[in-house]
Amino acid sequence: MKTFASSISKVFYGTLIHSRSIKEIEYIKQGLLFIDDQGKIAKLVKGVAHDKVDASLEGVASEKVVHLHQGQFIIPGFIDTHIHAPQYTFCGNGHDLPLLEWLDTYTFPRESKFQDAEYARKLYTKSVARSLRNGTTSACWFATIHLDACKELVNIIQEQGQRAYVGKVNMNQNSPDFLVETTESSVRDTRAFIDYVKEVNTGNNSPLVTPIITPRFAISCDSELLTELGKLAAEYDLPIQSHLCENLNEIGFTMSLFPNSANYTSVYADHGLLNDRTIMAHCVHMKDEELDLMKEKNAGISHCANSNFNLKSGMADVRKMLNKDIKVGLGTDVAGGYSPSILEALRSSRTASVARNMETSLIVAELFYLATVGGARVMELDDKIGNFEVGKEFDAILVNTQVENTPMDVFDHDSVETQFEKYLFVGDDRNNEKIYVQGKEVRLPGTIAAPRK
Repeated sequence: MKTFASSISKVFYGTLIHSRSIKEIEYIKQGLLFIDDQGKIAKLVKGVAHDKVDASLEGVASEKVVHLHQGQFIIPGFIDTHIHAPQYTFCGNGHDLPLLEWLDTYTFPRESKFQDAEYARKLYTKSVARSLRNGTTSACWFATIHLDACKELVNIIQEQGQRAYVGKVNMNQNSPDFLVETTESSVRDTRAFIDYVKEVNTGNNSPLVTPIITPRFAISCDSELLTELGKLAAEYDLPIQSHLCENLNEIGFTMSLFPNSANYTSVYADHGLLNDRTIMAHCVHMKDEELDLMKEKNAGISHCANSNFNLKSGMADVRKMLNKDIKVGLGTDVAGGYSPSILEALRSSRTASVARNMETSLIVAELFYLATVGGARVMELDDKIGNFEVGKEFDAILVNTQVENTPMDVFDHDSVETQFEKYLFVGDDRNNEKIYVQGKEVRLPGTIAAPRK
């Protein structure tokens, strides 16, 4: 008969930090966090004195306990709600151009190379590994139009152990000839991709990868294709992702293509692509009625401040979104964003909020929430991930502020709270000592983490 003790695979003892709400960070000192053999949080005990640890294990073997030292703490894994896997190949390039010119100059020519599945495997291996090293345990990936390359991305994510939504991109107009699909081929390949992911997930009660319907943006898809994608999303009950109101020229072009829609947001709603599983990136230039429609449909927004600065798109009004109780998470938007780190996304979000209105700028608790619980809400996974509530899956980062070559210095006067804040604003991937998804340490290329089962 299985007992509580026999069901536990690992126990962490030390400092645990997570969001209780958008305004409250909970610092749990001397906490005992029990992880079961399904990768879920089985129990959380707070305030356990060091000499009381053994007595609090409820029969769990002491060798299963990981004792954190003074410079270590555990936080929930970061959630990147918008990132382009093929664009990591030119991350950091082209930020002197606005969006539409940048797409033509950098993005489209580079994405065309992913028709070669071997090339895709090589590059995607690095894209996913870099994302994971930066503490992203869950990501919403855009791939390309190429079916075989999309399959490779799924395989790599499975191998490395990240939780992910993966989208085969759809484009049948207003794009270079080498990236234009027919409506028929776009729908056919999308269906084939969905079926492939379903096959990969066969027999897995808690799969890591979910297919996501991914029209690149309304400019690149005609009304017939958008309608068919809306039908696919409904047929398979899948999430949806795209871009929305990122750039003023983009908005003008979109409305010239869809004059019968009330606004850009309505274009997606009119085609069955706006619902509670929809994730819209950017939303920089939103009218009040568009935000109200997002709230009405319970759709989520991926705030990509780094990219919005780099491509000179503008600054989204996140405070207004939060005041309307719209779901908001953070996105790196590689390679519009120059960094695959959610820490950088958090910092850019802080800067954008201050630049918009110093009096109502985002506070640290809100920023951390957006990077974790907020992203989980956007992905409609907040019942599974985002913080350390009992019953959720253990996706986490073991942070070490005193690791060799750390970018941050810790002084005698520093508390747990100040060390954590330093990590958010000064730390980087060097401080991410271990990364866990579903209770297992991820296995990055070149590391010796235990293989996932």
